[in-house]
Amino acid sequence: MAEAAELRPGGAAETPAKEGKKAAPRTRKKKEPPRLCARWGVFDSAMKQVAVFDYGQRALADQKAAELSGKKGGSYFVQLVKEPMVKPDEGEE
Repeated sequence: MAEAAELRPGGAAETPAKEGKKAAPRTRKKKEPPRLCARWGVFDSAMKQVAVFDYGQRALADQKAAELSGKKGGSYFVQLVKEPMVKPDEGEE
């Protein structure tokens, strides 16, 4: 039976001329998530951002929301907003 396989064209006796090596899988460097900066945003009832304050200025943000609610008669509220931080240019000093 083994002899018959050798005699047939394209039989098991033929081996591929080139036994290729398996290529190593390519790996990508994982992207780092962007750094975020927390701030306080004052929003109206339509979720439109009206004003932005730094994180340490929560009292000013509350004061602005109360001022707008009294002046315009709408409802305004304060909510935490996370924005991506801007990378400083390397050339500037």
